[in-house]
Amino acid sequence: MSNFMNHRISVDFQWKTEVDCFRAAIPVSLPPGNGFIYTTINNMATRDATPHATACDGWNEDRFSHDVIVCGNEEKKNYILVGALTCRRSYTFLTARYRDRRLTEIEVQQPYIKKGEKPEDIVMLEGNDWRDLLCHYADLAAAAMNVKPIASEKNMTGYCTWYYYFKDVTQTHLLENVDALAKNRSVFAAEYVQIDDGYQTWQGDWLDRHENWPVPLDVTAKKITDAGMKAGIWIMPFVASTSSRVFQEHPDWFVKDDQGEILTHTGWTAPPDHLWACLDTTQDEVCKHLARIVKAFRQMGYSYIKMDGLNYGLFEGVRSDRNATPVSAYRKGLQAIRDAVPDCLLMACTAPFMASMGLVDNIRVSNDTSRDYMNGDKTRNHPVFNCSIAAAVRLSLSHFWKFDRWFRCDPDALMARQDNAFYTCGEAKMSVLSGILTGVSITSDNLATIAPERLALLGKAQNLRMRNARPVLKPGAFQEWPSVFEGTIDSVRAVAVMNETQSPVKYLFSELGLPEECIDLLEDKNYTHEIELASHDAVLLL
Repeated sequence: MSNFMNHRISVDFQWKTEVDCFRAAIPVSLPPGNGFIYTTINNMATRDATPHATACDGWNEDRFSHDVIVCGNEEKKNYILVGALTCRRSYTFLTARYRDRRLTEIEVQQPYIKKGEKPEDIVMLEGNDWRDLLCHYADLAAAAMNVKPIASEKNMTGYCTWYYYFKDVTQTHLLENVDALAKNRSVFAAEYVQIDDGYQTWQGDWLDRHENWPVPLDVTAKKITDAGMKAGIWIMPFVASTSSRVFQEHPDWFVKDDQGEILTHTGWTAPPDHLWACLDTTQDEVCKHLARIVKAFRQMGYSYIKMDGLNYGLFEGVRSDRNATPVSAYRKGLQAIRDAVPDCLLMACTAPFMASMGLVDNIRVSNDTSRDYMNGDKTRNHPVFNCSIAAAVRLSLSHFWKFDRWFRCDPDALMARQDNAFYTCGEAKMSVLSGILTGVSITSDNLATIAPERLALLGKAQNLRMRNARPVLKPGAFQEWPSVFEGTIDSVRAVAVMNETQSPVKYLFSELGLPEECIDLLEDKNYTHEIELASHDAVLLL
């Protein structure tokens, strides 16, 4: 473990006339050469292939991060972390400034903190292992944001309709899958069955059923619970399209621009359901509206609510409470939902991580996955961008230090099936590993048609959990995000290896810190000394 020096930062700063938010510069002095930097983003937005842990040896270079940043010298095992501990009124953005190959300062910016207001809390840590620093920081932030202890003893399992049927799902599709899930519980026992987008008429009118859903939703929930599972529903609580009934009946409920016009942004649904407005959650009537919706679903029998499109609840604009910020308004809306259904499992999607802490149970930490390993689903009648199994796995695992500290981390749907799919069995193993490392295994696979060996992979995600997962980085290996993770399974050291290259790779157990004989838990095969892993394949060695 690292030796920590925990410094709370109190920084003197000068206001500049052109700056209307909190800015402070933290002077740092690290020797030049072998620069290490870890950066991250504050939500699950799709990002390019740039890894989070990289080398930074530029003469004059700035590196940008959200929430937290780590800089250091890998050879000397000397790292400095600067991170936000709170996010109640503003995000925190951090910029590491390198001049003449030397880290000179880390700038802190909190855009919604005005002059004279108390800024969000900041901490600085020093230590000899950047992974330990991140985990320790996560614990400090969780305490500062009043996150309750997270019950993660049991893997979360479930099913959602989206990645098999997308928006074309019907009630018949759902009930066919409920039946298949009930018949296959000896292998994969889904705890939750969640209806996704497609049951409602318009975005925002969550209690109005689409013609594809002729049976009342409470009847559907009972069919799920009668089959031995818990019912879940998908909503976007802070959004309503301009075609919706709620938008037309309550135009005064929405965030406006400076001229008093309702602000809209283009969402991902097709016209005329594509222009989305943001509910003004600083209004009591809006919070009561949100409470009515989630209470109605709870009374119907739904105990799992997936809240999507949450980033659309942070529009910058004019709200009834002029003192509110987008972040404080967002948290007020989440608090209204949390208070209305305290016994529901709340899952947040497209959510800002720190702004959601303490108010939700699970958060999606990856971009949308796909039926393709690498290329995304652009040509397969589903408008996603830069989404793939590979991207979802990488992004999910990059948040290893948040696992079960800030919330339960959802890596998006696990892809194991062979039908309606465009990936290999080895690539499916990588997807399944993201569930084993996070402890959250939701799938959209059709268990009525899935092959037995693919169903067995889902069973592995249900039954196996790597605790305290963290990446293994070879010295100076910053070319790509690490594809080797270590942790423990039932208190025994385990190593997950993913070969993302186009060629076979040989891994020596001695180099992985493993004993001479190991078992691959994904296929229940024994190996001695080494293993040669095919391209786009994965193992879980114990």
